Amino acid sequence: MIKNMDYQLKKLSMKGFSIDTPLEKYTLKGKQVFVKREDLQGDGYYLPPLGKIYCVKKYIEEEIDKNKPLTTLSIDGSWTGWLVGAICEEMNIEYYYSYPLSKKFNTKILDDVLEKYPNTKLNGIRANMTSIMFNIMKRQSLEEGWQTIPYGFETQTFINGFKERIEPYNHFDNLVLIGATGSSLVGLQKGFFRENSNQKIHCVNVSNPPTIIRKLKINDTSIVNSLVNSDNISIHKSPFDFHDRMEFYKTPFPTNQFWERKGWYWLEENIKSIKGSILFWNMGSEYTY
Repeated sequence: MIKNMDYQLKKLSMKGFSIDTPLEKYTLKGKQVFVKREDLQGDGYYLPPLGKIYCVKKYIEEEIDKNKPLTTLSIDGSWTGWLVGAICEEMNIEYYYSYPLSKKFNTKILDDVLEKYPNTKLNGIRANMTSIMFNIMKRQSLEEGWQTIPYGFETQTFINGFKERIEPYNHFDNLVLIGATGSSLVGLQKGFFRENSNQKIHCVNVSNPPTIIRKLKINDTSIVNSLVNSDNISIHKSPFDFHDRMEFYKTPFPTNQFWERKGWYWLEENIKSIKGSILFWNMGSEYTY
């Protein structure tokens, strides 16, 4: 149970959000695996089935100026635009949903968000590499006087939100998760590792491992620094490309094709080499666009 639950429920409550998600048990190749269904933070209708809602809402509540417009970049496979649009609608913040002008981007998600949250404004950006589009959005925001959410939500509030989420479950020997920009991993390892323990984190990543390693080794002045035990974190490159939805592979619970499905595949291939109890952190359900 999260600390100060009554306070958090009152402050962070919103339509479609569940602060308390289940811990489920599965058997994989004869071994028990516990799955934290963080994807069930969102109901899939008002909010995306995503395990970042608690942290994003907390960040916007505590760090965003409610009187200035806000924008964030949401690419193909991302629910960020939907989530932030919902939060801004509730909090009466002017919001610009920035997205790539690309045939690869399924615009049906825009239609669905506008139907539920009509105050959302669209901001198309010429398609390019994500980092380039993000910088274009930042320049535009400076010109327009908008606030931007940092890339990967790299903020102390967001990171500490993940620390709070996992602390009640740090009795496990192993944590298996998927790595993205690394901010969630930094927060989760803060709350997972117990002092003088020999716990392990197995992070499956779709980008090159150095991307995550650099994030974990940022110097002491960084907001994301605090790696407890770097020797006990292993980064594993998925054999599948980010855009491979792995339609051929089925999991016993809903997983996101771009992220968690790749993590469960890795776990199935490697579970016999893992010693001790296992917790799988399921951050997202199936992406339907």
